[in-house]
Amino acid sequence: MLTREGIISALASQKDMVITGKASSPEELKQLIWALKPDIVIMDPNYGRDYSPNDIQNIGAMFDSVRILILANRQSKNDILETINYGIRNYVSKESTVDELLEAIHATVKREQYYCKKIQETLFGHTLPPRKVDGTPLLSYRETEIIHLIAEGKANKEIAEKLFLSVHTIKTHRKNIIKKLGFTFKHASELIFLLSYLNDIFI
Repeated sequence: MLTREGIISALASQKDMVITGKASSPEELKQLIWALKPDIVIMDPNYGRDYSPNDIQNIGAMFDSVRILILANRQSKNDILETINYGIRNYVSKESTVDELLEAIHATVKREQYYCKKIQETLFGHTLPPRKVDGTPLLSYRETEIIHLIAEGKANKEIAEKLFLSVHTIKTHRKNIIKKLGFTFKHASELIFLLSYLNDIFI
């Protein structure tokens, strides 16, 4: 279990990382960001009674240059998706390992997305496959294009008409997507996360 003390100890041993401060309330955090201008902020939206998920959105809006990494415990699927809707693309669980935390920090600094295995399992019941295999994207451009259209609420026939393909071809693409990713498109939450997950490949 990752704790504040454990995180401080782990980061203190990293030559490329410096802890500039720690805060116990949203107001204190804002003051520290103004004064210290850190590269990233590790936030627990459930830390203490003063914090709320809305603070994530507010701080993200106030400080465009600061990258936010969420560290949370026992988050529900809805909690995670709410945070993603706020524009957060970096998320680790308190059950994550120190190695996962360090990977997440490096990804956050480089403005890359990172969702730990626990968060993926909470959303889908299993971890997602790598977005790229041997440098090749997991999904083709066409498959990604179809996912975006599904997210817009378009039916197979509408997608087929827009892409000048047959309905049968669209159904085949959907089957291939499901096979590659390991889950179906039963819930909008899956699409919200998937679009975020694929964001680093095709936009």
